[in-house]
Amino acid sequence: MSDPLPEPRGHVLFSGDDRLEGVLEWPEGPGSGGVVIAHPHPLYGGTMAQPVVYRVAQACREQGYASLRFNFRGVGRSGGRYSGTEEYRDVEAALAFLRGRLASGPGEAGDASSAVAGPAVDSPGNGRRLALGLAGYSFGSVMAAVAAGTGVVPVEALALIALVVDWEELPPGTLDGLARFRGPVLALCGELDDLAPPDVVEKALRRLGVDFRLKVVKGTGHFFEQRQREVGEEVAAFFADILGGRRPSRQGGID
Repeated sequence: MSDPLPEPRGHVLFSGDDRLEGVLEWPEGPGSGGVVIAHPHPLYGGTMAQPVVYRVAQACREQGYASLRFNFRGVGRSGGRYSGTEEYRDVEAALAFLRGRLASGPGEAGDASSAVAGPAVDSPGNGRRLALGLAGYSFGSVMAAVAAGTGVVPVEALALIALVVDWEELPPGTLDGLARFRGPVLALCGELDDLAPPDVVEKALRRLGVDFRLKVVKGTGHFFEQRQREVGEEVAAFFADILGGRRPSRQGGID
């Protein structure tokens, strides 16, 4: 079970392969950058409102980052249809949109629920380039890993929550491109997760040669039962360590 979540604010619509729906929320006070968060599997009820996704967004925002969580193609108000392999392009579109918004700052077109914006890039005239992080949960972590590996929109740090390494529906070698990502990676797993066992995730990331740290949430499975807030705080702490920020304190129960 998880605690009730408040209604989201800051709805945005932006362009990818089709129109995508998201929630873009800004921190109180000066910001340190931004984080995109990708949700779990669309065919199993995954949306941007999923508790882990919400808690990561909330914790990152509390630590000075703009947060953008979004619905994959075919989910909610996002256009298109589920692919299972091309959703990494949705992640790239979300990263490009957030990077452009970080360059322009809050209050520009794109914050309103009716706004539509294309994948913007940094504005060369304003001299601003804030750090960009990427997080994904379950299916979202797979698509985030693929997007980080392509480098189409570079990110400085990557958090992979419950990364499912062995997924029958994914083509062999789906994660191989992650080896090209040179930034730091947080791999966060539930101790009892049978879909993303910590030892399997660790072995896969070692094979790819990425710079990663493994964190395990004790006594939890794939859904991080009643521990979603701690997951969010751990991810926010990782980004604060790497990207700079307010450096949140971590709770116990995560090794």
